[in-house]
Amino acid sequence: MKLADVLRSSLESLLRQKSRTSLTVLGVAVGATALAFTLALGVGLRAFIENEFRSRAEFWHILVMPKGWNEENIPDSDVPAGKLAMPDDVPAERRERLRKKLTQDYKQTRRFTNTLLVSPAEIEQLRNLPDVAEVRTSRNQSGEVALGQRVVNTQLLATPMTGFQPTIESHLLFGRLPKSDAPDECIVNEHLLHLCKIYSDADYEVLVKNETTLRFSVGKSDFSRGRSLANILNPEGILDEVNRSQTELLNKIAEQLPGKIDQFDLTENEKTLVRTVMQLKPKAKDPLDNRDVKVTRTFRIVGIIKLPAPEKFDPLDLLGKPKLPMTDILVTPAGGDDLVREMPQMKSLGYTNVEVMVRPGADLEAVVERIEKEMGLKTTNSIKFYKSVRREVTLISAGLNLFAFISMFVAAIGITNTLFTSVLERTKEIGIWKSLGARDGHILLMFLIEGSLIGLFGGMLGLGLAWVLSIPADEWVKQTIATQRSEELVSKTVFDWPLWLPLGVVVFSTLLTTIAALYPSRRASRVQPVEALRHE
Repeated sequence: MKLADVLRSSLESLLRQKSRTSLTVLGVAVGATALAFTLALGVGLRAFIENEFRSRAEFWHILVMPKGWNEENIPDSDVPAGKLAMPDDVPAERRERLRKKLTQDYKQTRRFTNTLLVSPAEIEQLRNLPDVAEVRTSRNQSGEVALGQRVVNTQLLATPMTGFQPTIESHLLFGRLPKSDAPDECIVNEHLLHLCKIYSDADYEVLVKNETTLRFSVGKSDFSRGRSLANILNPEGILDEVNRSQTELLNKIAEQLPGKIDQFDLTENEKTLVRTVMQLKPKAKDPLDNRDVKVTRTFRIVGIIKLPAPEKFDPLDLLGKPKLPMTDILVTPAGGDDLVREMPQMKSLGYTNVEVMVRPGADLEAVVERIEKEMGLKTTNSIKFYKSVRREVTLISAGLNLFAFISMFVAAIGITNTLFTSVLERTKEIGIWKSLGARDGHILLMFLIEGSLIGLFGGMLGLGLAWVLSIPADEWVKQTIATQRSEELVSKTVFDWPLWLPLGVVVFSTLLTTIAALYPSRRASRVQPVEALRHE
């Protein structure tokens, strides 16, 4: 019996039982569809995550903080005994709980006492690391601003004017950006001008055209003292109406007040209490804010920017992404250095945080490891988040693939049952073939070919169905993701069809159905011709 005869007999057998064959092929196709669909989705989602993260500049940003940042770096032995004192009759367990809480509270109020800054030497070391493209330093200072007749508390950010998203240039209302080598130039946003009672576009133009100056002061705050006194004099919200001249007048009153206590209608004990209150000092001092000195710098307003629009939640936002700051005043790094130069705690001109830009395509994880382990600095970066997302996608894909494999095995059991039934129905036919000279191997091969053809056709049909289903599914997934994001997707699809995937699905379904056909095929090959011819 020739191979062509075996193949023809297998095809004729399948075609004789069209309904049964169709249902069996459909069962394989359903399993193959699920397998191909979940594989393409899993591969595509991993590629999607890869593209969406690595194609964005912010993925390659590392935020670097100094050693000991945000840590309670005060040993327990430095906590004063008086802060932990309590009566002897306090139960031991309660005493231990209270000691822990009191120790924590003490450290919390002094947690920045020993905080270090990222030094200029460390900045240079960061710049020399392999694959580092740029190092950006920033300073954020709280202080008071005097503009016109208004004095308000606000923040100043000293930073390079590039690299933000959206860009600062796109938010300019009037003027220009400060020159990188001009420490006395600044830009302000419309929020600061609103606080200073400046509203119209005409006034904005005048500010920029004349390069109006503002004074920014860090340290001892005369305005805060005047504002506190204003609160006492008029608790109905007069603070919004206190201008610069009024603040200076209130400061004079506050300065003279200690010498006038004896003129008030108070008892000696009450006078003593007042003097005691006026001599109280803050419990904790933040070395990054000097309360003993006052440093004032004058900046020329060369530009005005609008506030960035509120953004909807973006699940792919990364921790190091340089968003356009909401800070009221922006100056150059040189302006920030000049501001803190006279502050004793900032003489080193160190930085509380530094942004490192890694060259796209480089080994980001290796750079992070060098910064943390070799330099001992702390970092905030997107590596952990990126790995976490990939791990979750992989686990979800593996679960979906498991269900698809189960579907395929169910289909394989169906094939075994179908061919086993076919053997019983064709016993007499097998006897005729053997009486005409067919060998056991020919019969075995015939049924194996039937199982293989069912798997081949079912796999190809399932592959086609999976591809068709992926088209609307792809659009739905992309729209779902887009509704949660503020930026346009980089990836064009969440399904991926590498060459190995369709080939693998067809080969796997064919191989699985062939194995499923092995038992009924062996049973068919062992049928004795004489018994088969007697079979009804």
